Amino acid sequence: MSRKVRQRLQPVPGLLFILFISSSPLVPLQAAGTDPTSQKQKEITITIGKLNVEMKIQQKKIRQSAAQEISVLDELEQLDGKLQQQRKKISELEKSLQAQVKLLARKEQELKQAENNRDILLRHLQKRLRSYYQVGKTDILDVTFSNRNLPELMLFTDAYKQLISYDQAIIDSYRATVIELERAKQAQELEKALLQNFIRQAEEEQQTLHALRVKQETLLARIKTQKGLYELALQEMHRAEDKLEQTLAQIKHNEEIKKRGFQLNKGKLPPPVKGTLVLKFDEIAEDGLGKGNKAKGITIATAADAPVHAVYKGKVIFAGYRRGYGNMVIIDHGFKYYTVTSRLDTIMVKEGDRVSQATQIGSTGDMATLFARGLYFEVRVGSTPQDPLQWLQQGTYSAAR
Repeated sequence: MSRKVRQRLQPVPGLLFILFISSSPLVPLQAAGTDPTSQKQKEITITIGKLNVEMKIQQKKIRQSAAQEISVLDELEQLDGKLQQQRKKISELEKSLQAQVKLLARKEQELKQAENNRDILLRHLQKRLRSYYQVGKTDILDVTFSNRNLPELMLFTDAYKQLISYDQAIIDSYRATVIELERAKQAQELEKALLQNFIRQAEEEQQTLHALRVKQETLLARIKTQKGLYELALQEMHRAEDKLEQTLAQIKHNEEIKKRGFQLNKGKLPPPVKGTLVLKFDEIAEDGLGKGNKAKGITIATAADAPVHAVYKGKVIFAGYRRGYGNMVIIDHGFKYYTVTSRLDTIMVKEGDRVSQATQIGSTGDMATLFARGLYFEVRVGSTPQDPLQWLQQGTYSAAR
């Protein structure tokens, strides 16, 4: 087994990381003067970055688990092949053992038959020998008292001796056969014992291979479980990342809405100052420095020292005196929307200030009369002037000439 496969299976830290980010709300640790929304965006971006790092780690672990799984599957395939060979080997050995048992049974039968034949001959020979010795040697008395002559008696004795010799030769032959059969039987028994020993060894090897296969199957199951946990962690991280990205997108969307708030509030903006409309957008000015030109904004007649307010939140990009306009404040409301308020008597904001809707940016006074009647107010998109009355609340000013 490869070293990687034998590595100890580790817990899934990604799941703990997901639980941590899921259970811990993103609370901005904002310093003084820090924009909370911007701080939250930074924290979400950092968290997404950490998630991406963790996801790469989990993806790497999934790849490693997949490699381990393939390695274990390869080893299981090899073990299955070895087990199949071992089973085939045991089957062949058992067949050989069965054949050996049959052969040994035949040898035992042959040995019993040879021993039986030998015993029969031995008994027969014993009878023949007993008879021979009872007859005894042929002497003068046998010749005298026998009804046979001497040559006949001599021939009978020789024949008897030949029979005994023949029987003895057969017995010796059977004895040799028995000895040979006993040796063959011993050899067959030894071969049987060897086959039984081979079968026992093969079965032990088969058991070892089977135990190893069970171990590999257990390891494979653990690897699959671990891989499943890594995949689950990765899925949870993807969901967490999607959720964070949705939150970030929502924050950005809200920021966009905030930036586009000026545009979305068209026709709803409060008036910059209380007064009476004396010059409309695109009308020809009849007095002041712009006499004879079309008005790019509106002019509002006001009481002395009337407070002038920002019509919407934004950033002051200019606050000061400009020739032809007098004291002037320009506010950037985002997405290239600007308001221009001029002919102020006093300016109460400075460049770089952030103002909210209704923040007082100055007041009216006698200074306005040096240029023209009343407060001058413009709305611009980029450098293009817009009719302010279309942006202000309806009925804000009643015309009085």
